[in-house]
Amino acid sequence: MLRIPYNMKIAASPLVLPPKATTLGAAISAAADFLDPATGATAMLTGAGVSVESGIPDYRGPSGTYTLNRNHRPIFYTEFVDHHTIRKRYWARSFLGWEAVRQAKPNRVHKYVGDLINGGWLRSLVTQNVDSLHSAYVTDVTEIHGTLSSAVCLTCGTHYDRSELQVELGRLNPSWADLLQQELDRLSEQRIANPIKSFRLNPDGDLELPARISYDQFNYPTCPSCASNGTAKSTSNGAWSEENIDIIVPHSKRKAKDVGVLKPDVVFFGESVDDHVKKIAEQKLKMADKILVVASSLATYSAFRLIQENKKNGKRIGIINVGPVRGEHELLVNGDLRVSFIAGDVLGGVVDIMNQQRSPLAYARM
Repeated sequence: MLRIPYNMKIAASPLVLPPKATTLGAAISAAADFLDPATGATAMLTGAGVSVESGIPDYRGPSGTYTLNRNHRPIFYTEFVDHHTIRKRYWARSFLGWEAVRQAKPNRVHKYVGDLINGGWLRSLVTQNVDSLHSAYVTDVTEIHGTLSSAVCLTCGTHYDRSELQVELGRLNPSWADLLQQELDRLSEQRIANPIKSFRLNPDGDLELPARISYDQFNYPTCPSCASNGTAKSTSNGAWSEENIDIIVPHSKRKAKDVGVLKPDVVFFGESVDDHVKKIAEQKLKMADKILVVASSLATYSAFRLIQENKKNGKRIGIINVGPVRGEHELLVNGDLRVSFIAGDVLGGVVDIMNQQRSPLAYARM
């Protein structure tokens, strides 16, 4: 199951199911009907739109990465694995973007999802997001695209805490560290309430920088485990060395052609979702009677495939997303759910219904 971006234009006219769900009250009522545990167990698949209110952009929303920059092209897995220069670029932008990711706080949608699980209206959660914000309210989250909170060595498979890696990146790149601190100080002096919004962040945690920026002098560390056992070499200051290029070791976890390379523990575009994670996600959706997609355009094939397969197996599908969704006109039929309102507004109303044990019809009359 590959993470592949969808480059075609998504149909601009979202469906409305049921047809009466044209107001927020009616949408809340319809979503409550869909989630009602009396009609079966529901699994949820969330997308990047969930974290927009936390300051982390999505891809295709009004302020999304592709919306603001139609020429944006993410780094692909093979590029990162095969090219030292591409890794310099990624880690430099990630170094500057990490502060925004680290400061991000869960928002109301994350809380509502937790409320629905605790209240028995939602059985399980699968997310495409890599910010780990769901874990503040949900203990069992399957992150099909991984997490930015750690990094992994492509040779030995050792995992490292991303915050600790940030310290090492700062040590290896004092001029970049100074640049980051100057920007944070400037924002602090201006008493900006949410510094995250002052950074042009991409959904995968790297900062958007002007094309003129050079990354030639940026350094990233060698995997400490590979360096300590002699598998990989470091420069005198501990940075990854070009002596590690084109050295394949038999026990390499990812069969990368360079040794001792640290990669963020996320699934890059063009990279396969981990088999174990894929099986867990598939099992969660299989065990449910219905699947609710929240704040996702399903543009990434790994997510679209999960929904497509379950629809073929007769599952009811619900979608709460402001913008158009890939394949929605083919996926959805009468009896499914499709509402085009902000997820937090809809789920907040559903949680109110759940807590008050009110009839969903009460909202339809608003």
